[in-house]
This record gives sequence, C-alpha cells and structure tokens, in this order.
Amino acid sequence: MISEPKKIMVALGAHGDEKPVIEQAVMLANKFEAQLIAIHVHQPVLSQPKGDTDLDVTEAIIRNHFTEYGFEQIVNDLEIIITKGEDIPEKIQEHSKDIDMLVVGHNKMGGFIASIIDSVDEDITDLISCPVMVVPKRTNTEK
Repeated sequence: MISEPKKIMVALGAHGDEKPVIEQAVMLANKFEAQLIAIHVHQPVLSQPKGDTDLDVTEAIIRNHFTEYGFEQIVNDLEIIITKGEDIPEKIQEHSKDIDMLVVGHNKMGGFIASIIDSVDEDITDLISCPVMVVPKRTNTEK
C-alpha cells in the first residue's frame, strides 16, 4: 500500500515548457500537504565554450517559472536543488533517497527516434524507487 506523500520532487529542465508538470506537482503537494522540492540537473554541453554560464539555470529562474504559472504563493517555501552531471537520471536518483513521489515531464518523440532510444523520463522511472508521475508537457492539441 502506498502512503500519502510527504515529500514530492519535481524534475525540471527549466526550458519554459513545463507548465503542466509544475501544475501537477503543485496540485499534489497541496492535496497531500507535502513539501515540494524542485530539482534541475545541469548537463554540461560539449559544444559550449568553457566558462560559458549563460545557459546555467539558477534558483531565481526556477522560482520565476513557478511565479509565471501562477504559483507565487509557494515560491518562498519551495526547496530547490541544482546539481550538475552527465547522467540526469543518476543525479536525480542521488537526490531522491527520501522522496515519496517524483513528478517528471515528457515530450513525445517521433516513431523512429522513440524506437531506438529511451527518453530521459523513461530512464528516471527505471532508477527511482518511489512512485513516478509522468506528465505530458504538451496536450494533443498543442504543436
């Protein structure tokens, strides 16, 4: 039997397309009166010059996404983890040891690509021991 979650983590790429993911995470946190933790894994990009930090995501950027989506009332209580690493699923696993639920976003891949590679969210669900909610980033009507 699954107990009510007390700590919910939401994994964010912080690309500005995660409104449905944040909405679901906030809804669950409110419903269960759970602590909400946002995590972002910065993956180094080989094509970027060393020392280029313009693409780094900050706590302020993540808090701004929550505010833009209408959740400014929770930004002060939101715990944010920003970490760096090559393997996003492994970094999320490292930080989710005491998490009761994880919320991740999913972008649908085309047929050929989907048949040859797993998406990051699939890799995360394979590693994480708590329940994982996968939320589509776009509805069927969005393009």
